[in-house]
Amino acid sequence: MDKLTIEYQNQFKDKLIYDHSVFNNIDPKVKLHEETEGNPLSSSAACLNVLGSLIHQPEELKNFLNQFGLEIETIYEFPSNCNVGDRIYTDSGYVIFEWVGQKESPINEGFGPRGKYITSVDAFVISKIKGKITQLLIEWKFTEGKSRPLQLERFGGTKGNERLNRYSSILSKFRGKESFPFKFNEEGGLGLFDFSADHLYQLLRMTLLAKTTTPIQIGNLSIEDYRMVHLSHSANQEIEILHDRYLQSSPGLKKYGGKKLYDVWNEILSPYEKEKFISGHWDKAIKNIKNDQLRTYLTNRY
Repeated sequence: MDKLTIEYQNQFKDKLIYDHSVFNNIDPKVKLHEETEGNPLSSSAACLNVLGSLIHQPEELKNFLNQFGLEIETIYEFPSNCNVGDRIYTDSGYVIFEWVGQKESPINEGFGPRGKYITSVDAFVISKIKGKITQLLIEWKFTEGKSRPLQLERFGGTKGNERLNRYSSILSKFRGKESFPFKFNEEGGLGLFDFSADHLYQLLRMTLLAKTTTPIQIGNLSIEDYRMVHLSHSANQEIEILHDRYLQSSPGLKKYGGKKLYDVWNEILSPYEKEKFISGHWDKAIKNIKNDQLRTYLTNRY
């Protein structure tokens, strides 16, 4: 049976969260997704069940993440009660959930609680890669597109115009620089409007958040670099493939219809940004978790 269906996942309805103590490590002001503790198809719950279960096990966490080619040397414990741009983080452990950066959004989204109204990263880890202290911004996908339809016109309508203005002003700061993230021409071709489909829109915002918050000081840790880590479930072809129907509002991407999302994303990233982007299938990596009880639960469920 397809593990991404409600029929399969309902057998875990009495244990949707592997270890509820994970919530003790998360700032109580964080707005977790409403479905986290009630929907068996929740991506938020899946992320907590894997990364949250490793929140106090830096070596296990490092081994898990390194299966995606990150080459992590060290993982740092998050400096609890630190002030990041006037936002206080009281979280503890080696993984932070619903990370947003400083109090005022660096990508022009204003103010808001973690997990609501502004771009919030599913999971956040501070590591050392190639000798640099590096922030990992992790997006976690499970049943999106299968359990609910994707939004395909994030840059349509009045709100879409606001979003275009918001993110184009951020991109303009990188114009003409090696660090400009995408292969945009001066005129025509691929443009910001082409990131209208939900999962592309999320990748765009995460990329901009990573770039605008590097460098950054987090407690006694000086962040020098970043990696964008996008992890999906290998059985979710709604996310894995950039289907033609997703590209009706993305003329610059129509030639990529039917291709794998990660192949397309890597192709449209600039050489500088391509080195910062990591992707993979989290369900394939759980088999190497050493804790027998946790591994059995995760393998059976996902």
